[in-house]
Amino acid sequence: MSLAPARPEALAEPTRRVGPGWIALYVLANTGMFIPMQVPTTFLMPAQIARIDPAGKVGSYAWVSMMGAISGIVIAPLAGALCDRTTGRFGRRRPWMIAGSLACMAALIYTGIQTTVAGITLGSLLLSATFMIIGAGIAPVIPDRVPVAQRGVVLGWATVPQAGGLIAGGLLLGLLTGFPAQYVLMASFPLLITLFAVVMKDPPLPAGHREPFSPRAFLDGYRISPRRHPDFVWAMSSRFIMGLGYGLGTLYMPYFLDDVLHYEQLFPGRSTEDGLLIVVGVNCLATISTVVLSGWLSDRLGKRRMLVFVGGLTMAVAAIPLALSPTWTMTLVAAVILGLGYGVYLAVDTALVTEVLPASADRGKDMALANLMASLPYVLVPPIASVVLGDLGGYPSLFLGSAAMSALGAVLVWKVRSVR
Repeated sequence: MSLAPARPEALAEPTRRVGPGWIALYVLANTGMFIPMQVPTTFLMPAQIARIDPAGKVGSYAWVSMMGAISGIVIAPLAGALCDRTTGRFGRRRPWMIAGSLACMAALIYTGIQTTVAGITLGSLLLSATFMIIGAGIAPVIPDRVPVAQRGVVLGWATVPQAGGLIAGGLLLGLLTGFPAQYVLMASFPLLITLFAVVMKDPPLPAGHREPFSPRAFLDGYRISPRRHPDFVWAMSSRFIMGLGYGLGTLYMPYFLDDVLHYEQLFPGRSTEDGLLIVVGVNCLATISTVVLSGWLSDRLGKRRMLVFVGGLTMAVAAIPLALSPTWTMTLVAAVILGLGYGVYLAVDTALVTEVLPASADRGKDMALANLMASLPYVLVPPIASVVLGDLGGYPSLFLGSAAMSALGAVLVWKVRSVR
């Protein structure tokens, strides 16, 4: 039986530029993903845990964060591989975005009514799983539909919600009281993902072009040959180490404000959550100020590696003031520097990754692996941070470790040879 055409639209390299309407809907879809992904883990879960277990909050939060991240190790590549092989008239990406969004809404509502650390841990695991399912559909949309020369600017706009989601979500949380109501608010955002999924063009994959799937094929998907695909391996290595540096520098900020700066004593009448919102707001505004411009520049200059390097090095510099002078003023200075660097890094690194994907038939799986390199460090950050904070110098050592990892990740991007 012959296969026609040789390369269906679903697997072809995109050549037609996407318009402003498509970009706007994609930005909304990312808003629907990143706000409920970031806000609960930054604001709601630490507060829930601190209320349940104030004495053991650092260890409990480490456990919750680690379990949430672990679920992605298996689910992200599996969902990506199955998404690549989805056939039917609704396309490959659309079913995963819609199913993941509905499951995410249910997981958020469940987490909001938990009153034990075990319950929050399960909620974190479920939430992580649903975001991996959503990501399987939404991440490969860029290499599927956006030409290479436009990816920087599209990803620049698309990562604005990732950069500004925390401050927007944090402000919205202030409109409601009580964890259940706040989680229900978060559960409304995935509806934006379903809107994009319904409207976007998603060419179906002809059944004859569906790659066979087996447990062995799935496990083989984890093994990317450094000899055959060195640039993809180096890009993922850089991303993993950058994620480790970013996580070490940011994950424990709520407890840093409480245990080191003693924010509530420093500013009587204000809560630690108020201080965290200020830090997050300053950081988000700095990130937004550079994220679109850096993506546009990477398209115009055609030099993605340089921008990734500059962004990563700036992020490394940001951690040093906190290590040497842990004051409220230095915290705000660090938040600004980190935001500027992260904004340069964020969109350009993703655009770089889309250019070194091994095969068009595996875009979903390979983008899932690349995104896993950004989330997998959060499995390691909690145990590393617990040891460092307890026995190896406390927060100064933690922030210096963050700076070292960010600098190393920035240097490794020069190993990617096929992208300028």
